[in-house]
Amino acid sequence: MGAVIDSNVFIYAAVEDSEYHESAMEAIHSLDRWIVPTIVVYETTWNFRKLGFGTEEARELVEQILFDPRTSLVDDRLYLLKGFELLQNLSLTHYIDSVILAIAKEVGTLVTYDKKLRNRAAKLGIKLLPEVLE
Repeated sequence: MGAVIDSNVFIYAAVEDSEYHESAMEAIHSLDRWIVPTIVVYETTWNFRKLGFGTEEARELVEQILFDPRTSLVDDRLYLLKGFELLQNLSLTHYIDSVILAIAKEVGTLVTYDKKLRNRAAKLGIKLLPEVLE
């Protein structure tokens, strides 16, 4: 099964003492295809920086994502305008999530730990992984 992977999944997987580390590792290893929007790569790298990762460590982690044989990198240019459509009455702070939702809507499955994004995805009928957050 393939699924769109949100940046927080890669972050939780990379940070061993994080709340959802084991769950994130299980989720990504259960998939045979990782659908990764380019915007998720940027967001993941930005968050690695905020977490204090060095440049080389962040580069190695991004390289692992990009060159994993399960990774399908999505050219999200095709979804940039669809993201505005999914914003509806929300502020622009939700734009990146809206682009991710546009891709997940097409794919059918989204892996995320972001509760607001999960709620929006559920309303659109997108399957969520993990199915339940603890």
